[in-house]
Amino acid sequence: MKQDQWTQQLHDKLAEHEMAAPDDLWADIEAALEQVPVSPLHREKSRFVALRRWTAAAAVAALLLGGGYLWFRQSTTALQTNSKETANIEETTNKERAADKPKQETIVEEQPKLLAKLETRKKTKTNTITKAVTETPPIEPIAPPDEMSGEEPQAIPATPAEEKPERHITADDSYRRPQEITIRREKKQHVTLGLYAMNGLGSQSNSNPVQMADALVKRYENLYANSNIQAARISEPVYLTGFEERQHHHRPIAYGLTLGYPLSEKLSLNTGIVYTKLFSEFTQVMRSMQIQREQTLHYVGVPLNLTYRIWASHGFKTYLSAGTAAYWNVRTRLVTEGVNQQLGKDRLQWSLNGSLGLQYDVVPQIGIYVEPGLSYYPDNGSRLQNYFKDKPTTLNLQLGLRVNINR
Repeated sequence: MKQDQWTQQLHDKLAEHEMAAPDDLWADIEAALEQVPVSPLHREKSRFVALRRWTAAAAVAALLLGGGYLWFRQSTTALQTNSKETANIEETTNKERAADKPKQETIVEEQPKLLAKLETRKKTKTNTITKAVTETPPIEPIAPPDEMSGEEPQAIPATPAEEKPERHITADDSYRRPQEITIRREKKQHVTLGLYAMNGLGSQSNSNPVQMADALVKRYENLYANSNIQAARISEPVYLTGFEERQHHHRPIAYGLTLGYPLSEKLSLNTGIVYTKLFSEFTQVMRSMQIQREQTLHYVGVPLNLTYRIWASHGFKTYLSAGTAAYWNVRTRLVTEGVNQQLGKDRLQWSLNGSLGLQYDVVPQIGIYVEPGLSYYPDNGSRLQNYFKDKPTTLNLQLGLRVNINR
């Protein structure tokens, strides 16, 4: 038989078995407890625990009493301080009232005397004015000046007026005249941004005859030499009859954005970027036949100018400007009888510029200006024919808008 089966059988047999406790069991337990002796160590531990509890209670009571005493003392001190300050304020107020009482009584007593003095002064002034009016002689009319005699009219003698003290303006005086304020406003230096459009004054047209080629010239020389006709050697250029090339250069158009930086009160440095367009028409005439060509050149330039302000008043300004500019040919186009053809770009083109400008500030921040000028374009050695080659010295007109930015 296994151990588990034996345990189960024992549990089943003892499941309903019970034993009643004796009636005097609790009395025997209490008697046994009373007979157990208490050791000295246990008694010492009990006394120590009780003493620690009483000590903690005493400390808490002492803290409460000390805190209450301090709070009460601070409150009493604050009340005494406030009462002293109130007493001092009341005492000062009473003293001021006591000091003002005699003054008020004196003013009340002296009021009749002051009124009497005022009445006396009024009477005196009235009598003086009446006397002055009665004693003043009648004013005689001024006769008009005789233009022929050149006599000047006699001025009426003026009555003496009270002299006013002269005002002496010192270095620390803050008085400023309106003219000085205007001048100071004009002297402010500004960074300027400009936008303008410019074109040349007038277009340029010309026509060039067509020169005979060198091979044809030599051929005619040989014919003359073999014939009986004695002719001199051809030394001058020979032009073909009925052949010519006509050129028409339209006025250049330019748009620019400028930036001006002040160097001094009247001198400023200007630069920016400029776009220029040149358009030309070429016509080749070969007796009864003509060939049309259209040439368009686009340039981007960078100017550098010095501007000197001559005069400025009430928003108007006049100035002189001079400098140089460099132009780069960024795009070319050649159309012959409606057919696009290849065209090489132009070389770097320089220019020398000078102008006289007039500007009017509509508001202190914005001004409009007109600037007629003169430009010179030196030959850059390119074979392209354009306005700059045909008319190197040209007049131009520039119209623009400037915005003043405070530095």
